[in-house]
Amino acid sequence: MGKTILVTGSKGFLGEEIVNFYSKDYTIIALDKDDQLSNSSKKNIIVVKADISSLSNLEYIFKQYKISIVIHCAAEILDEYNQSKVWKTNYFGTLNLLNLSEKYNIDKFIFTSTFSIFEKNYKSFIDEEELPSAIVDYGKSKYAAENLILRHGYNGDIVIFRCPVIIGKKRLDKLCLLFEMIRQNLSIRFIGDGLNKIHFVYVNDLIQAISLSFALKGKNIFNIGSDNVNTLKEVFEYLIKNSNSKSKIKKFPKFLGLVALKFLYLFKIISLGPYHQRMLTSNLILNTNRIKKTLNWRPMYSNEEMLLECYKYYLSTLSFAKDSSSSKKIPNLKILKILNFLEIFI
Repeated sequence: MGKTILVTGSKGFLGEEIVNFYSKDYTIIALDKDDQLSNSSKKNIIVVKADISSLSNLEYIFKQYKISIVIHCAAEILDEYNQSKVWKTNYFGTLNLLNLSEKYNIDKFIFTSTFSIFEKNYKSFIDEEELPSAIVDYGKSKYAAENLILRHGYNGDIVIFRCPVIIGKKRLDKLCLLFEMIRQNLSIRFIGDGLNKIHFVYVNDLIQAISLSFALKGKNIFNIGSDNVNTLKEVFEYLIKNSNSKSKIKKFPKFLGLVALKFLYLFKIISLGPYHQRMLTSNLILNTNRIKKTLNWRPMYSNEEMLLECYKYYLSTLSFAKDSSSSKKIPNLKILKILNFLEIFI
């Protein structure tokens, strides 16, 4: 099978997609801190339970297997309540992987970073030289990990992908609420006018970029995302129209809307924390010229196309979602009862 690839965070949405894709041509070490069942019987996939924040847990993996490439996807995502856990995984876990990659002469280290290092309203495209504006520890820790990777003594090849919202057919968490509203013909209420633009990337497009980066030398950092990003209002209108839904787009005053979201989050009715609340009303579009020029990469999916494909998949698998991973389980949908009630009056 040739090279062996270590994939961290292999039970998460992105990690699982990467494991399944590359297991066709490579031996895969699928590493996650949680128990894994879905890949355990597949050929060419070696499932390992380990926490990257524990160096001793990791050392035996690097000793036992001749790893060529590390694809580091593991992260604690937007945990507003446990900042130390976020840093323990996102920064110190990355440090452990780098130290072992240096010690065992790993050829390539690929890191999936995030556009969450940017947390304000941007009037223009964000390039790779833009200084971070992260407020929450998730973004701060991921940016710190980026700098750690670039400055570490590890002398293999490095590729960092700054990813926007990653969309895929099996990612139910935040999308489920939107899809249920459309399926039930409920109105979609924007906080403000919905004219802001948010970058997405389809998981297949990201994996294509990872494959192209295998041949890349040196230290590299890339923004990645879809082309021709339209406003959220336009994206949702396309989705409603092409799903034959009777949902309508409605506006909700920005101030009142944000207050309502804070209240609903406080009482755990929705899982949209402070970061997501800010993102709903901001412009966050990455400049992707560098990755296109260097890797000759082009995205195949627009924001509209990827959401529609995911919605169709969601409809076909409504009984699917009793999965324990955070990206695949259906979130709390109590809010739908509230929205159904409001439809009568608003």
